[in-house]
Amino acid sequence: MHEILRLDGREFRGPSDSLTAAQDDYLLAHLRRSGAIETLTDADGIERPQAKRAELLLTQIMLSGETFHVLAGALTEVGKKWSREEAERNAARFAEITDSEEKLRIRAGIVNFVIGFFAPGAKSSTISQKSSSRAKKVRPTKSAAPGTSETSPLSSASSQETTPANSTG
Repeated sequence: MHEILRLDGREFRGPSDSLTAAQDDYLLAHLRRSGAIETLTDADGIERPQAKRAELLLTQIMLSGETFHVLAGALTEVGKKWSREEAERNAARFAEITDSEEKLRIRAGIVNFVIGFFAPGAKSSTISQKSSSRAKKVRPTKSAAPGTSETSPLSSASSQETTPANSTG
């Protein structure tokens, strides 16, 4: 994706397949912090039409306060190399924009860039996200079990964790 977005009197390129690892990490971290990953992947188990998902995605990012960081992570100013420092400065400048048309471009850009960023790997993201969700539910038992697997309280917890799977099979 090589779309150009004009904001704050400057031109920015949208995300492409060749994001640096630092830019990828920055963008993904702010998307995770916003809760947008769950909306994108239907991690809550509710499948939504694309238009509804886009609306919920934008709302989730805006409510979390991550709008301008997500945008700054997705955009690289034309003629410049992306950096975390530059992204932080851009996020602050984007937050100060008052022009109505630019504010609309920000909102549309976030949805387009984020959905476009995940479109090629949507299935992988979904699988990874569900896997991550399961790990979060199991993490306390898993992290405690290896060091004290022979103690009865944790052995009981481990047994309870595997009992439902065994009883359904």
